[in-house]
Amino acid sequence: MGSHCMSVARLPQPLQSERWLAVALDQALEAIALLDVEDGAILYSNAAFTQTFGGLAQMAPGQRLVDLFRPDGEGRVLSAALQQARSGQAWMGCILLMTASGQPVRFELAISPVRDDDGLIQSLVVRLRDITSDVERDRNLRLAQKMNSLGALAGGVAHDFNNLIGAILITAEQIEMQVEPDSPVRRKLEIIQRIGDRAKGLTSQILNFSRRSEGKWSLIDFSDLIIEVTSVLKTTFPENVKIRTDLTKGIKIYGDPSQLHQVIMNLGINASQAMQPGGGTLSIHLQPAAHDHGGTLRGSVEPCVLLTVEDSGCGMDSHTLERIFEPFFTTKNAGHGTGLGLSVVYDIVHGHGGSLQVSSKPGQGSSFQILLPLNHGKVKVWAS
Repeated sequence: MGSHCMSVARLPQPLQSERWLAVALDQALEAIALLDVEDGAILYSNAAFTQTFGGLAQMAPGQRLVDLFRPDGEGRVLSAALQQARSGQAWMGCILLMTASGQPVRFELAISPVRDDDGLIQSLVVRLRDITSDVERDRNLRLAQKMNSLGALAGGVAHDFNNLIGAILITAEQIEMQVEPDSPVRRKLEIIQRIGDRAKGLTSQILNFSRRSEGKWSLIDFSDLIIEVTSVLKTTFPENVKIRTDLTKGIKIYGDPSQLHQVIMNLGINASQAMQPGGGTLSIHLQPAAHDHGGTLRGSVEPCVLLTVEDSGCGMDSHTLERIFEPFFTTKNAGHGTGLGLSVVYDIVHGHGGSLQVSSKPGQGSSFQILLPLNHGKVKVWAS
């Protein structure tokens, strides 16, 4: 009887250990799979792997990991990584893989050999960690650092430039007082003054960008503010540009009304110019948003609002998308843009604790999605 009890106690233990190990691996956030050392067939995959790439139930018997991906791209990298792991050396790096949803996702990939008690490699363990948010956060950090540096530089240049323009305008006024009303010189002086005033407006934009001031914050009706801006845009847009709005009424937000006014105005003007010469439609949507919609507010406990500004214009390629928020970057012809409009938009949105995402393709228009916390300004006021 004693020997029977001992055998009952011993036999389930390996099975119980395997079961608990599988349960533990299913709790991991990383996608984990165990592969056959010879052909790379998937022997086991945890819940995260199943959710990301599809489970063993959807795969053919003996499904190899490399066969899930394109042989000319990520599959080639995987093959090289597996070969290195078979030789006994672990491999780690970054790789772009297509997930079960059909979307490419950037992963941190680690492949390690699993050895038995005699040191022989029995299998390979694969770990994949989604680093998309890390890459995006690093990109935003680099962009913010670049804009801070450019803002400081622009502010210093603008101050000196403003002083020079002031001296030119004062001199022009003094000359104007000394010439006859019908003198041809007066017409030239008027041109100098008009161009000088435009230059002052440009330096004012640069200084506003470089200051990053919080402005005058208050509780505003965001939907009413958008209606006010669109009414102005309608009077200034060419006839071939139509504006459509879909606004959730009564959304109130703490912020600087003049700055938020400028955000919508700049995006609207850019959209109108992108739709020329053929014209098109500018669509503006305002709605409450889930906390985890995306961007820098992911996981935020504050209620949020989503503003979407879309156009049916020429769109942008990936190279342009990478640079649109850089100060002074513009694709417009000389004299038709300063390259500050979207830089100011970026600065204002982030100053309000929000995030901004852009999607665009050549010939398919552009969509700007702005996520703003409703109470960000209120929190700042209480903390001051």
